Amino acid sequence: MKNKLIDRTNEFWLESLVILVAFAFTWLGFGPIMIGALLLGFFVSLFFKQKASFILRDRVFIFILALFVINAVISSLLSIDTTKSTLLSMVAFLWIYVPYSYIQFSINDRNAFFVRWLAPVGLFIALTIVLYLFVIFMHTTITEGLVFKRYTFIWLAKATTPDTLVVLGGIGYGWLRQKDEEKYRWLGFLFLILCFFGVLLTNDRGGLMSIFVVAIILLSYDYKRLIPFLILIVTIFVLSFVIEELNPLHRFIEYFYSKEVQLALKEDMQLATFRAAWEMIKDHWLMGVGTNNFSPFSKMYGIGKRFAYAHNFVLQFWAENGLFGMIFGLSLIGLVLYRWLKSFKNYRYRYVALGVGASFIGMLVGNLTNSTLWIIGSAISFWGLAGVMSAIYFIVKEEDQIVKST
Repeated sequence: MKNKLIDRTNEFWLESLVILVAFAFTWLGFGPIMIGALLLGFFVSLFFKQKASFILRDRVFIFILALFVINAVISSLLSIDTTKSTLLSMVAFLWIYVPYSYIQFSINDRNAFFVRWLAPVGLFIALTIVLYLFVIFMHTTITEGLVFKRYTFIWLAKATTPDTLVVLGGIGYGWLRQKDEEKYRWLGFLFLILCFFGVLLTNDRGGLMSIFVVAIILLSYDYKRLIPFLILIVTIFVLSFVIEELNPLHRFIEYFYSKEVQLALKEDMQLATFRAAWEMIKDHWLMGVGTNNFSPFSKMYGIGKRFAYAHNFVLQFWAENGLFGMIFGLSLIGLVLYRWLKSFKNYRYRYVALGVGASFIGMLVGNLTNSTLWIIGSAISFWGLAGVMSAIYFIVKEEDQIVKST
């Protein structure tokens, strides 16, 4: 790895700088602004013939994305909020494709920029967030006693704080683990544990499950540290039965059998949005209710409030854009995962690739009970990860072709 911050002799140095700035500031709560920076860089790069051909080379992804957008436009034209819904459907192409293609285009076999700078920057941001969470937790403990509540990073929303740690936890671990010395393996493990406790402090079910999945994937390649991690999880589980302030898990059974809780379940926001999404699907299973129309329909289907998201990305695809929208949307995600599985073991920065893929899967797991894929700031990061995974695939593919030709 080179130590030079920006190698201006590289033809992709300007794009790399744009991505570095966007990557860093997206995680500090400036997602909508950073999508503007990526859009500007994207269109400027299209003026250069060689770069334009590089950006537009992923024809399979473009084809599936075009089908998804066309379907979304048609479903939106038939919706109750035609104008806004149709415009958002058309914008979805740029919203998905710009971070995906621009990052994929800049990370190539001539420019290992992600490993050199984006990964360590991500590690630094994650450590900053975890340190902040621990500081406010200790301050609350000293002043108010042991209070287990939903802590969050000052510049991030409650929903995006755990997602941030899930993504950066995988990337940071991969970067540390890339150096094969034993001390770096332990440093990576310690960093992963810190991110785990950071998510624990956010008291987010989806985030906690996400980072648990990320840790299992990463540590499956490191059994020496997988065992103490699992022991730690079991210890936390047991303690949750003992320490009253941790909301003991033995109440879980009572929760489902008491009359009060049965009523609470009916009023639970996430379960209510699941039911609303399913009712929409039953009535509009083919074409959906239109992009961004979940909110008015959720109130129509008896929630009593307007909720913007279904809190499940599969239900969201289907409810808003119909059966084919769900198929095309999941196909985009499936294509990225398929490429990652085919290529990450052959990438020269194998553990960085492993961390990126684990984070991507972690975000998907979290979005079974959340909808941060539909929040523009987090969506940049999700499709950016997809771009990195596809970049790895093309790098490995090109290197294999060179080996075969020689």
